[in-house]
Amino acid sequence: MSHTSIVLIFSAAAIVAVVAAKALVTPRTRVHTSVQAIRALLSPPDLPISALLRARSIPNQRLVKALGISSTFVSSDPHVHDDFTHEAKALITAVSARDGWSRVADVAEACVNRFLDTAESLDYATFAQSVTLSVVLAGLLGTDIEDLAPADVAFVTKTINDRWAQSKSSNALPTEVLEHINHHIARWVPGRTNPLNFIIPAYETMWRVVAITAVYSNRNCLLREAFLSYNENPTDDQFRALTSEGTGAKPSVEAIVSEVLRLYPPTRHITRSVDVPWWKRPFVPSVDVADVEEAHKSILYGSDPESFNPMRFHASHSGARRDQLYAFGYGKLKCVAASWAPPAAAVITAKIMAKLDDVTFTLKEGPCIGKREGWEGWSIERI
Repeated sequence: MSHTSIVLIFSAAAIVAVVAAKALVTPRTRVHTSVQAIRALLSPPDLPISALLRARSIPNQRLVKALGISSTFVSSDPHVHDDFTHEAKALITAVSARDGWSRVADVAEACVNRFLDTAESLDYATFAQSVTLSVVLAGLLGTDIEDLAPADVAFVTKTINDRWAQSKSSNALPTEVLEHINHHIARWVPGRTNPLNFIIPAYETMWRVVAITAVYSNRNCLLREAFLSYNENPTDDQFRALTSEGTGAKPSVEAIVSEVLRLYPPTRHITRSVDVPWWKRPFVPSVDVADVEEAHKSILYGSDPESFNPMRFHASHSGARRDQLYAFGYGKLKCVAASWAPPAAAVITAKIMAKLDDVTFTLKEGPCIGKREGWEGWSIERI
């Protein structure tokens, strides 16, 4: 073997060693915590919709096995995305255009009453989940409230939450449990192909917003008053109404919900797969994560960003604006219900606050505010 051949062999071996070492030290996940980085990740310039859908759908494949959904969240097909977006907008528009928020308010009141009227004590998370799911079913999809047996609704919400959590760590998810969910859903929403495609995003993004908003409003008389006023007049104007009496300004319902979305975003992390040529894969992460929760604690949102302060969204303050929140994503794939969900959550919260009057019902607090889990010790008690 010639000297040149030996040199070439050693050079090739050195290159392979460098590539292998680089692959070993390259993190598989890259986390973005700044607002600028999140905007760039979620809305990259000149990237076609098919590529955006593919980057979103790959990390969400776990939800296919967990919940059987087949919507745009797990599909890279632009036609699936267009069909889902069109139908979701039609459902939302049908509710809003027909009666404004009055019908949703009536449905929410009936759902709250259904779960409270015969109860002496209710687990708070189960209550918030059950009411929210019932409002989504009856308000958006036309389910008869009388068909929503509380025990069945509680089973479905708990199972959805459990399977969502299990999908992140378990490969073995029993199919019979999903069959039980779909058995109930098919009774509640007959004639619609895979209703979970619409139920899951609406329910999942809303119940924790409702639960947390009610907690803070129950603690503060000014916030309570804002929701009681909204309960009496659930209009868009009342949702945005800012009040300034004397030297004291009061937050609007919109500002309160916005602060919940800022400090407790229902979607804390938005994940995108990285699509690069095979030869680049050892050198770049395979997953990009937008850490929405961390970005929302930036000083860009005002002083003391880790505290709960709806007044940061008041017109008298500069800085935070609702359109600067990323709880519903950003760019072309931003949630189609991003404008509808906050007032819808506010309507449900208002109906709950009307019941938590410390005369008939009171909210018993647990050790800490939960997320999808962590609500141990919280309950609604009949006085």
